[in-house]
Amino acid sequence: MSSRRMEISNKQEDEQNAIKEKCLFFSIIVPTYNRANFIEKTLRSVLNQKYQNFEIIVVDDGSKDNTREIVTNIKSDKIRYFWKENGERGAARNYGMKYARGDYITFLDSDDLLYPNYLSNATESIQKYGMPKFFHLGYEITDINLRRQIKVNNLKNDDKKFLIVGNPLSCIGVFMHKSIIQDFQFREDRRLAGSEDWELWLRIVATHGIKVDNRISAALINHEERSVLNYQEDALIERKTLALDYAFQDARVQEIYGKDRKRMEAYFESYVALHLVLSNKNKLGLKHLWKCFRLTPQAIFHRRTLAIFKHLFFNVLRIRLKLLYLLLILSHCDISTCGVY
Repeated sequence: MSSRRMEISNKQEDEQNAIKEKCLFFSIIVPTYNRANFIEKTLRSVLNQKYQNFEIIVVDDGSKDNTREIVTNIKSDKIRYFWKENGERGAARNYGMKYARGDYITFLDSDDLLYPNYLSNATESIQKYGMPKFFHLGYEITDINLRRQIKVNNLKNDDKKFLIVGNPLSCIGVFMHKSIIQDFQFREDRRLAGSEDWELWLRIVATHGIKVDNRISAALINHEERSVLNYQEDALIERKTLALDYAFQDARVQEIYGKDRKRMEAYFESYVALHLVLSNKNKLGLKHLWKCFRLTPQAIFHRRTLAIFKHLFFNVLRIRLKLLYLLLILSHCDISTCGVY
């Protein structure tokens, strides 16, 4: 091919890519509940995108604070605000999908952030993979000051087995093509809250697979209000059972993951263990960790197991420090003021 013809061909390809980019429209669904102190920063991170062909659908899931005022005071024709009775996050995301006009739908919790490259990276991935039904962008977990704690950027294209050991997708960086949203909705069972996304991703990946772009383009923010520090064992076990039972009602999930259910149950036991330890229920946490090892001994080498032992160590250390502090106080306490005669 002559240089002239090659130049024309490259120009035509560039023009086609520009047309594709111009036509792609994204719907970013932001469910929220009593996050007035976070949501403005979240929404402004979306408005700050390099790629600007998108809408933001804020679904206020029955907030009791001034979320409505915060959102409506942001002057942008890209933001659409909806209020509904509280029904938990899965129901809020489904509600948003009903009103989404985008070629692709993506989700953002109202206390997380998108980096400016989020939608431009997504556009490049869509062009690269030819309008995939389901794909994911890399993200990081940070503290409130955006100091990185963990990177989630090691997923592999078309790997259907990664969801067996947990949910690295969380609910950030995920994109669904509009053609599949009618068939794939979040379960709206409130008892499932916290695992409703994993259960849905399992069904989608079993049917459509997954494409990935591991470039970091968003941040999941760890903060004190996010951490629920009163996990109940019964609720966690019920959630585990429901998530697996719901997922395995799907024929494709049975086909793809049928032989892996035991491993999935094991890693769910470690999930229960971690959350119990985070709630300072150390003995109960160890009980479920032991159940995990009995089902799948190799789980001892999993990253979550390391996290459990780390939190156990610090829990014990805190208890010992509190006891030491108490002893120091008592040792310096005047006998008469201590009520000893």
